[in-house]
Amino acid sequence: MATISKSWASPSQIIGTGDGYVTLSGTAESYSSDVDMETNGYEGAHVIVEINYDPTPTDEIKIKLYGSLDGTNYDDTPIWEMQGDKSVDPQQLSFIVKDLAHFRMGVQQTGSTDSHDVRAYVQCWNYQSV
Repeated sequence: MATISKSWASPSQIIGTGDGYVTLSGTAESYSSDVDMETNGYEGAHVIVEINYDPTPTDEIKIKLYGSLDGTNYDDTPIWEMQGDKSVDPQQLSFIVKDLAHFRMGVQQTGSTDSHDVRAYVQCWNYQSV
């Protein structure tokens, strides 16, 4: 009898580079690179967002998910959104994304007082029969 198991892709950084952060400015939204789940038939993705808040922070961080059919034209309105908690510093948040052909993350401060640092990673999976 075959056994079904997850086959994990290598993790990759989608916000920031070289394990570095993106520093947010004002309320401008910063976007991740495209996550292509279509090409390799990925079923889902584990996403981790890491936030390094400024000392005595005023602003929170919003994390948003945008879907796309082609990796070029993304939703105008996020299909999902969550807010970080500035009292947890540094903060790491994990969540699962499933059933989208492509997606990207948006990160945005709730105000213009701070300049928080954010980075994100993704690890996609599909199922295999062995």
